Amino acid sequence: VSGTLLLDGCPPPENFKCMVGYVVQDDVVMGTLSVKENFHFSAALRLPSSVTSEEREERVKNVINELGLQHCANTKVGNEFIRGVSGGERKRCNIGMELIISPPVLFLDEPTTGLDAN
Repeated sequence: VSGTLLLDGCPPPENFKCMVGYVVQDDVVMGTLSVKENFHFSAALRLPSSVTSEEREERVKNVINELGLQHCANTKVGNEFIRGVSGGERKRCNIGMELIISPPVLFLDEPTTGLDAN
């Protein structure tokens, strides 16, 4: 796939990747880590070093609360060998991995894939 990205007909700003979150269709979470640990991992990798550890912790808590994951925050996400959170909780965890950076724009690729229609 190739092409040109334009915003209102202009090239995007230099910091565009920092301004946009993208949730892919497939999971990006690590099944052997808890929901909270996954969020801390994302924060450590993606937030600038100017963000203090207290601010990172606050962001993690806020995302957990915003996504309604308080009851499973310390539960391993799980994989084919480890029983973990439900499919809906897993999907919200994937979204939270991007929300940690507080992007002004969030793109989601097929966000309801694998979820119960009810």
